[in-house]
Amino acid sequence: MKNIPEDFAPHNFKTGGPQANPFAPAIQLDFEALINRMLRNWYWFVLAIGICFFLAWLHLRYTTPVYQAQTSMLIEEQSSSGGLSTDVIAQELGFENTYKIDNEIFMLRSKYLMERVVNLLGLDISYFHLGSVRDVEIYKPDQFGLLLVDTVTTTAATANEPIVYGSVMVRFDNANTFSLIRSEGDTASVSYDEPLRIGNRRFLLAIEEGASIIGQPDIYQIIVRKPSDVAGGYNRSLYVAQVESSGVVSLSITDPVPEKATDILNALVAVYEQQIVEEQRQTGGQTVAFIEERLEYVTDELYEVESNVASFKQNANISVDLSTQGSNYLSQMNEADAQLAELQIRRELVEEVRRTLTEENSYDPLPLASEVISGVLSDLIVQYNQLIYERDQSLEFVTESHPTVATFSEQLNNLKESLLRSINSILRETNERATKIEERIAPLQAQMNRLPANEKRLLQIMRQQEIKQNLFIFLMEKREEAAITIAAQTPNTRIIDRASSSPNPVSPNKTMIYLFAFGVGLIVPGGTIFLREVLGTKLGTEKEIMKVFPYPVVGRITQSKDHGSIVVTQNSRNGVAEAFRLLRTNLGFMLPADQPSVIMVTSSVSGEGKSFIASNLSAALALSKKRVVVVGLDMRKPKLATMVSKSDDPTNQVGLSNYLIGQASYEDVIKPTVQEGLHLIASGPIPPNPTELLMDGRMGNLIHRLRQDFDVIILDAPPVGVVTDGLLMKDYINVTLFMVRVGVTPKKSVNYITEIIETGKLPRLNMVINGINPKASYGYGYGYYE
Repeated sequence: MKNIPEDFAPHNFKTGGPQANPFAPAIQLDFEALINRMLRNWYWFVLAIGICFFLAWLHLRYTTPVYQAQTSMLIEEQSSSGGLSTDVIAQELGFENTYKIDNEIFMLRSKYLMERVVNLLGLDISYFHLGSVRDVEIYKPDQFGLLLVDTVTTTAATANEPIVYGSVMVRFDNANTFSLIRSEGDTASVSYDEPLRIGNRRFLLAIEEGASIIGQPDIYQIIVRKPSDVAGGYNRSLYVAQVESSGVVSLSITDPVPEKATDILNALVAVYEQQIVEEQRQTGGQTVAFIEERLEYVTDELYEVESNVASFKQNANISVDLSTQGSNYLSQMNEADAQLAELQIRRELVEEVRRTLTEENSYDPLPLASEVISGVLSDLIVQYNQLIYERDQSLEFVTESHPTVATFSEQLNNLKESLLRSINSILRETNERATKIEERIAPLQAQMNRLPANEKRLLQIMRQQEIKQNLFIFLMEKREEAAITIAAQTPNTRIIDRASSSPNPVSPNKTMIYLFAFGVGLIVPGGTIFLREVLGTKLGTEKEIMKVFPYPVVGRITQSKDHGSIVVTQNSRNGVAEAFRLLRTNLGFMLPADQPSVIMVTSSVSGEGKSFIASNLSAALALSKKRVVVVGLDMRKPKLATMVSKSDDPTNQVGLSNYLIGQASYEDVIKPTVQEGLHLIASGPIPPNPTELLMDGRMGNLIHRLRQDFDVIILDAPPVGVVTDGLLMKDYINVTLFMVRVGVTPKKSVNYITEIIETGKLPRLNMVINGINPKASYGYGYGYYE
């Protein structure tokens, strides 16, 4: 025997091969092979990326772009510095407000404010141009518009039915009529002066004279929606946030029409400022109402007293001034009466506050004037009025049982108790001061009583006149101060950046969509290849085969288009033919040189190319001047005769099955081929019991005869993973060539095949890997690839 290289030495089945779990390596992931497989399938990646890019382009074409508008404003606290200003006047009169950014953000997000914006801008009516690709909203159309004919509020209230909203589609046919499109094939011609019904309201469709849309086939849709629903939709796209820990608030909103988004933000800021002013005026209005009520009463009394003075002078025939002593008494008493009148006004105002507080389940703003009510009580009233306003704002979109409203109510009830305690204390103080002033007036009154009767009577009447006049002047001053404060109220906000929209849409984001499409284009084929690699049932690469079958490899056959015929000829120099020549050379180190050799070619399952390997190996050996015979041992699915002798129907040939049952002689079954030195024993007709035939002694006799006449006998055996026919040849063969084909050999057969090999049922096993991709091969065949 020739010297055998270490790589091709017989395998020691007792000590080598896989250990406990030979299937485990079969599912190990070979990243290098995975990357190589992806590179070989690059065209799938290109196709997937192209499809994803096309889908992304379609998405962008049919998706309405959305723009973002932004603005920012500063919410300041009321200034408490000195100097004359409207803010100072407001503080002095008690109309002071404290602001919390969280509360203001809450107010800006309220549905109530947004609904005011919707009504202000008329956003409950939308106009769309219906296009073939997508519908485009027309904001503030300058050529046509919808005018409300009736409010339906009266009708709805009378008929006890809610307002119904809806939409219509129109086409402007000419200057006199337009088409009302209800559905396909249902179109009515309507005059512009004829009311149009949408829902249960009537509108007029107005169009500008000479508008370019007249006579065009374009269709427009007009949608009338409930303002609160529209406000809710815009509220969901509104973003309000405090900038870090400052008093700056940033607002942004998204909409398909950038001009509309800008108008919404500007209107929202304007409505918010108006709401702040209304809140500040609310307390002042309560004070003015109280003062005007008292002023009306004092005016009537002053008029009556002045009439009494004139009547008394006329009746008493008094035309001269009072004496010096009487004037002095009157002056002192007037000063005391003025103080007493102020205390009376203060007492009445405090009593009004107490009456308001003691009303059950009622939260009404309290009147306040800083010179009448000041100090702790003034601060408590300001805080109380602020909480009432915040509670009312919360009630715009939640019920009284909501935790937020319940918290406000609890705070107000606690403040009520503090206010009532302060009010009772102020009333006691006021009464004490009034008592002391009355005590000062009593001696003056006694001295006046000693004056002459007419003079005394005139002094009393003039005293009443002075009291009413001073009270009248005091109330007039307070009313004017309150009126000035109300008129001078300004929001404590300052616009930092006017609302502006982005020049480019924020949605859809073209860059991100195309990047996503590119990623999907990579992931889909890559993931498919990865899953096939991980979950595949076949051994997909040569490296994977080497891991699960760590046995000597004597040949690597690349893929061939002529897999059904002999590719090894005298003049063939392609890669497949060279691979078989290399297999022949490797077998030369293993076969004995001085005696005939029997080589069995088998595999685990059908389709791994054993007949192709057997026929081409026999042709390669025949070209080396050896006498070779190839035997079709696979009597179940015979293919060998078709490849070697080009027979149309190999089952009609006399072959091995005929010989084994005694119907043909040795000479009858051996047929020469067109290849010099190569003979063939076909499988013959398919027998019903091929295994039993092979167990008969005639198969041994055939091998013995063939050893006498040929140098190499090649047995094309059936797959050992399917039937046991090949295992019966154990005692006759010198070398076993086990076929493993890339992408065909199943992983589940690894355990069974490994068991057969390790138990020695297939002697001197050597592997031949078939179906290797030429571009991924290791250079076998000298680079001559088809």
